[in-house]
Amino acid sequence: MSSHTRRSLAALTSAAALAAGLLGAVAPGAQAATVTPGQIALYGGSTGIATVNSNGTGLRSVPNIPNYGYTPNWAPDGSRLVAGWSQLVTGRVSGSTAPITLPWATGVRSSAAYEDPTFWLDGRYVVFSTGGQLVYGPSDGSWAPEPLLTDAQEPSTVCDVHPTASPAGTLAFERRDTYGCYESLGIWTYNPDTRALKRIITSGSSPVFSADGTQLVFTRLVGEWTQLFTADANGANVKQVTTDESDHTAPSWDPAGGRIAYEAHSSHAGWSSDVQTVRVLDLASGTSTQLTGAGKGAKPAWQPLRRNTLARVYGTGSIGIDGAASRWTFDKTGGTHEPGLIAARSAVLVNKGNATYSAPALALAAEKQGPVLLTSGGRLDNTAAAELKRSLPRGSSVYLNGGTRVLANNVANQVRALGYKPVRLDGTDLSGLSVRVAKQITSAPSWIFVADGNEYHDPIAASAAAGALGYRGKGVVLLTNGKNVSASIRNYLNALNPNTTGLVTVGYNATKAIENVTLNKVWNFWSIGGRTHEDVAANLARFWWSSPNWATVQDTWSWQSAIAGGAVTATYGPVLWSSRATLSAPTAYYLSQRAASIMGVQAFGPNASYPSANRTGIGSAIAASSAWTTTLWAAGGALPTTSATARSAQLSPLTAAPAKPSAPSASSASGAARPTAALAVVPGEHLPAPDSHSAR
Repeated sequence: MSSHTRRSLAALTSAAALAAGLLGAVAPGAQAATVTPGQIALYGGSTGIATVNSNGTGLRSVPNIPNYGYTPNWAPDGSRLVAGWSQLVTGRVSGSTAPITLPWATGVRSSAAYEDPTFWLDGRYVVFSTGGQLVYGPSDGSWAPEPLLTDAQEPSTVCDVHPTASPAGTLAFERRDTYGCYESLGIWTYNPDTRALKRIITSGSSPVFSADGTQLVFTRLVGEWTQLFTADANGANVKQVTTDESDHTAPSWDPAGGRIAYEAHSSHAGWSSDVQTVRVLDLASGTSTQLTGAGKGAKPAWQPLRRNTLARVYGTGSIGIDGAASRWTFDKTGGTHEPGLIAARSAVLVNKGNATYSAPALALAAEKQGPVLLTSGGRLDNTAAAELKRSLPRGSSVYLNGGTRVLANNVANQVRALGYKPVRLDGTDLSGLSVRVAKQITSAPSWIFVADGNEYHDPIAASAAAGALGYRGKGVVLLTNGKNVSASIRNYLNALNPNTTGLVTVGYNATKAIENVTLNKVWNFWSIGGRTHEDVAANLARFWWSSPNWATVQDTWSWQSAIAGGAVTATYGPVLWSSRATLSAPTAYYLSQRAASIMGVQAFGPNASYPSANRTGIGSAIAASSAWTTTLWAAGGALPTTSATARSAQLSPLTAAPAKPSAPSASSASGAARPTAALAVVPGEHLPAPDSHSAR
């Protein structure tokens, strides 16, 4: 058997799923979040991208975006810039991590420059124009950008340029007609929920949404000069806001909404006599001030500074970490619904002293929509019983993860006495248990993750990836005994169709185990490796999640916290590992590179596991700086009433069943085209094929 290791593999969804309106929702609270003005990014010609303070001071070059950068734009939280011309690059202005070069677009009508990129849907995507087509792709570069609109929506007789995105997901753009795409057909909008296109302004160019999405600024030719206009987001209430005899182009809103930065041209743009500066218009007074000297920058883009979230969930008093994680996610049964929570449909019990036997429970709980609760092996702990009664309706299934030597019959009897249905999942060994749990999840998995069961780090990360397929998902985890594959796993794999099932090994031992096993069918697989557990988890996150909005960071020593937390967060993003004193480098790098989309990190466990330096590292990685990350302290899983909602289960479960993946091959490799909720980031199409070799 042979493997194929890649750095950026997974995708969120296909263009067809996006066109079907499956990604239109964004995180509650994100639309209304207060956004503060920051720096202004500029195109500096041969000097590349630069930034300048809003008062004109502090002009400086951006170190990690190549000098071909053009038309810069900011992520919704101001953490990253996107710019480019022949190819797009995203990077941090600090240069603290390497930039990401987005792949070449596929399926476009012609090869042309990549113009006017804008982040979309809370930073998960970048939308841009090339050759008159609107194209989109994930902001982390995990798959190649592709056309956004259908041929019927965007015929070859029109050119769509200057896209801009509102916080709610609406896109506005300029549509042009005739040869060379010179004649404007006005400003149009695209609604990703309904797929509807609508012309909202009959004459206008270069639209830009305000940070709150309520207004547009655009340009229009008045007499001989290009002037600035504002309008409501639906195109109503159009107002001309400049009148002086110069061209006003490339507008950008102050994120607070009161000012507009723009290019000012003393004569018509492009003329040899033109003197170009960047100016700022104050809408209240109608006056403008010069920001840069002649020729010192173009294409201004105003940085939005929005607070991201670090949610700290921990036990307190009689509530342990498992109870806190459950309360963070699941409603009180029979009680008043709390916004942001969902109803538990089951629960999974694990032995609180047995780390390796607990790992499969994470994927099971994510599939069955319930918490993982910790208990003693010989009796049901009072804390677990209390949380069962709080969160789970009587008559529901409670899964016992392991045989009687792991969870005694007494535990099952106590569960039954509380009015629940105990379902024991057993196996002759850990590998057998993982097979039994896998069969409980589904008889026909779409994806199988394999990890070494002799320790818990890789299995927990793998189980979280399997659980990412959601409450109607088909992801399972199998646990090897080091580099050995048991008969139970061999039999399980032999009964499946490798042409309809993806196989992923997580960690060196698991890869060796699958490479050396003898099966009765040809299996090809993907291999995820790394020098440390932190490396492996970060590499798995790159493989499986495309531009996630959330991630979970776990203390490497607290497996109980990782199991309890991962069970309620797997459907929303990866589980990453970190040391306690400071944020581990592989995790910090992963978060920083995906800062455009990640708006929050969740961390489960005692406060000693996440000291100040660790929290500062998380804040610095996901936001413009650590000062722009707010820590929410959820003692016992209860969010402070004064804080904005930032729960893991912010959304309802997935509502549509996934399609099965196509078989990976040398020429084509695609996964399940998956619908997603607003924060749920799950794998979809665009997986590359593993190497094609026969199993030994």
